[in-house]
Amino acid sequence: MTDMPPDALAPAALAGVRAAVALGAVVVLPLGLRLLAASGAAPVPRPRSTAWPLAGAAAALALLLPRGPAAVALAVPFAVVTGVLLLTAARAWTVPGRARGVPDIAVAVALGVTTVGALALVADRAGASVLGFDGDILLLTVPHMLFAGFGACLAAGLAARARSAGPDTLARVGAGGTTLGVLTVLAGYLVSDEAELVGTVVLTAGIWCATAAAWRAARRDAVGGGRPAAAAWAGAAALGSVVAMLLALWWAWGEVSGVAHLDLSWMVATHGAVNALAVVLGSFVALRLRAGAPRGDQDPVEAAPAGPGGGTWRSTT
Repeated sequence: MTDMPPDALAPAALAGVRAAVALGAVVVLPLGLRLLAASGAAPVPRPRSTAWPLAGAAAALALLLPRGPAAVALAVPFAVVTGVLLLTAARAWTVPGRARGVPDIAVAVALGVTTVGALALVADRAGASVLGFDGDILLLTVPHMLFAGFGACLAAGLAARARSAGPDTLARVGAGGTTLGVLTVLAGYLVSDEAELVGTVVLTAGIWCATAAAWRAARRDAVGGGRPAAAAWAGAAALGSVVAMLLALWWAWGEVSGVAHLDLSWMVATHGAVNALAVVLGSFVALRLRAGAPRGDQDPVEAAPAGPGGGTWRSTT
């Protein structure tokens, strides 16, 4: 038996959250920004700058310090750089005469929600409460926004923008469902467990469609002379999404119905780990391998200009 509050994380799970924030802020966010710059979907300022991982490292270090002024000071730079991403999303969305579609919405949301996670981090390090959330629940917002928010939305949006996606309905449904699901789950935190369950169902469908479409495109590339490793990483992301999202559905249904389900600590160790390492990181590595290897008549494109990261892309909207 334990006197630990039901919403409190076990020490091992708390260590896992800290590791996830470090991975997301230092590795996943900078990698995603390079992919985004290469795609031309948004004008990311200096995507290869060391400022991005350094701000992420400061955020990770903030979680190792006790709550207080020093921890807040380390978290603030991360909030500043994510604010830049929010402005980048707004700037990309307001370019006159530019056609916009589902993939563009996914990219904009991916950039915007990083600010939500960063502000949650600052509030947590200050020991503050935000909209009634505090402690470990508030802290969990940070990895959620880095992986489910930024990572999953960006991967789905970029996969739907790639030329090989063409008129691929599955990829576009995946981008739309992932984005809508993330926003609905976020709103569900504030509304009710039932709303969160609806959001989880939508998010699950979106991620399954997005990863399946990306895997199919990567396999098609491999048959045409592309990198088999990209298909392997995309396959790992698709398989991981099945495991991660079934766990998410179980948890969300259990919160509504009272059916026995994993507690938050076990969700961090299972759902969180699979989503971060397999789904998001796997999707990003697959996209990087595909974008960095132009070939024959394969994706990304033959005639489109290369992006800063060496990949070639176009919008299909």
